[in-house]
Amino acid sequence: MRTVLTDTRYGCAMSGATPGPTFGKLLTQGRTAKTWSQDRLAAETGISRTTISRYEREITSTPEAEHVRALCAALDIDPRRAAVSLGYLTADEIQPAVPVPAKLKEILDVLEDPNIPAADKQSWIDYLLYLKAKAQDSASAS
Repeated sequence: MRTVLTDTRYGCAMSGATPGPTFGKLLTQGRTAKTWSQDRLAAETGISRTTISRYEREITSTPEAEHVRALCAALDIDPRRAAVSLGYLTADEIQPAVPVPAKLKEILDVLEDPNIPAADKQSWIDYLLYLKAKAQDSASAS
């Protein structure tokens, strides 16, 4: 049997979703973990203490996107968890299909580096494709 939860704040069905902390609870947990007061969080983010209090007490159900990003950054909260807590995504939707190995991440970082000329990156890719084709030819000849 498939569980369907309805988020009363948005009136939408969330198939297979499991309830997690609300955005207000997520903020409170993050702030408490850092032992920050609402005043300190307000100073760190530029968001008024009153607004932070409203979010934590869930008086405001749809926080501004910039506020969500700023609060997540200040409290070291994964923004995807915030999206789940606000009902925009389910926990299943934010899980990466396959974790990226460290070496592959290193390669991606090089390819995304704006300081490396595009022509150099393309030469590197062409060389890797050449090595791959050479290895496949060797394997099929065996």
